[in-house]
Amino acid sequence: MFLTVEDGLILGPICWLFGKIFDLMYKLIEIISNSMGIGYVNLSICVILFTFFIRACLFPLNFKQQKSSKIMSFIQPEINKATKKYNNKTDQESLMKKQQETQKIQKKYGVSLTSGCLPTLIQLPVFYGLYRVIQNIPAYVGDMKGKYDAIVTSMQGVAIDKIDASKLQAMGLDSSANYYDIINAVVTDKEGQVSTAVTAAKQMMTAASNGDLTNNKVIDVLDKISTHDWSQLQDIFGFTSGKEADYIQNFENMNRFLFNLNIADAPGLKLSAALIVPILSAILQFVSSKISMSASNTNSNDPTAAQANSMMNMMTYGMPLMSLFICINLPIAIGLYWIIGSVITIITQLIINNYYKKCDKEAVLEKCRVKAAKKQAKKEAKHPGKKSFYEKMMDAQNGNVSSDSTQSESINKMASSRLKSYTNPTVDEVKQSENNVHYKSGSIGSKANIMLQYQNKSNDKGGNK
Repeated sequence: MFLTVEDGLILGPICWLFGKIFDLMYKLIEIISNSMGIGYVNLSICVILFTFFIRACLFPLNFKQQKSSKIMSFIQPEINKATKKYNNKTDQESLMKKQQETQKIQKKYGVSLTSGCLPTLIQLPVFYGLYRVIQNIPAYVGDMKGKYDAIVTSMQGVAIDKIDASKLQAMGLDSSANYYDIINAVVTDKEGQVSTAVTAAKQMMTAASNGDLTNNKVIDVLDKISTHDWSQLQDIFGFTSGKEADYIQNFENMNRFLFNLNIADAPGLKLSAALIVPILSAILQFVSSKISMSASNTNSNDPTAAQANSMMNMMTYGMPLMSLFICINLPIAIGLYWIIGSVITIITQLIINNYYKKCDKEAVLEKCRVKAAKKQAKKEAKHPGKKSFYEKMMDAQNGNVSSDSTQSESINKMASSRLKSYTNPTVDEVKQSENNVHYKSGSIGSKANIMLQYQNKSNDKGGNK
């Protein structure tokens, strides 16, 4: 489940690349540690450097997203002024014209309400790839994998009859138990415990019952267990000295963080110093969301913008709670990544806010307008008359599609197919409808109405059906 390297079409290459980068970070820290006389690599430093490196690579996307939010707040007064006359109107034509006015101004400056969606969507598989690598470090760092393999091999070589029977009995086991039964008993002896170690232990036992247990399945469990669990296993298997004891001590040193925390441990709900990590993660996530929301809040009367602001407001309180829950139940390494990521986001947003607070808004908007005009001119020169999907959709809804176009044919076909599911009205109903409804020339409604009239006249000649 965990140690198996991700092999998906999209996530597979991302995890492979991030795994290689993390392995390089590990080797770099190892060289520095050896030169300083330290016999181990501190993984918390690797996680911090790794997070900084990936965030630096994503900075252009984040900067573009945050910059777009600021520009949107700058042009909102112009949008509000242009769409003010439509604010109290709810008919379709007024709403469409309001959308057209908004889209026209956004196009003028080269921004839109959805301009931040693409960077966010691109980052989703990236963040999942980071999560996979940080949670499954032995899968990507050969040095750690080799040491875990050695420990598993030593466990397999320990005869059950050499283990103190009273220790097995205390775990509800007997002499027929296997080494993986002991690991499972140690990991799952806490009532109601829910953690990645327990999940990995279930996967291990399922594989054992199916006869396809591998070292990787066992390493999945060992990489997630707490310091207390390691102490129990050392005592049961007799790994109090030798290379196994050195490796286990090495793992503890590698995972050690501030306040003597082990980044492989999950904080849980018990009162301890480890709770600092999920609490700090939630606080920083809240601060980051608040700063981001204040930067992009447009104070618009437009329902679409108001809905976007409402959604951001929900995320401001929802994301910290999600962060708190995740960081309580997952290893501290995940919380550490989340904290560093939030700090970088906050610093970036503050720098951008401070820059645009001091800059000349009119100059910034003029620069955006000129850049958007050049981009549009270049697009026109390359593809004369070509419109975006949104523009085509707006034209279709307003009936501004030429009769000989492919899109017009599609619209006519759509109208015809929809008419088949309607009950044919009587001639009187058609006449009454004509008196009450007015369709714009060339629109879908007018074409559908003409077809209805023709169909009813045909029916009327042969008798109403």
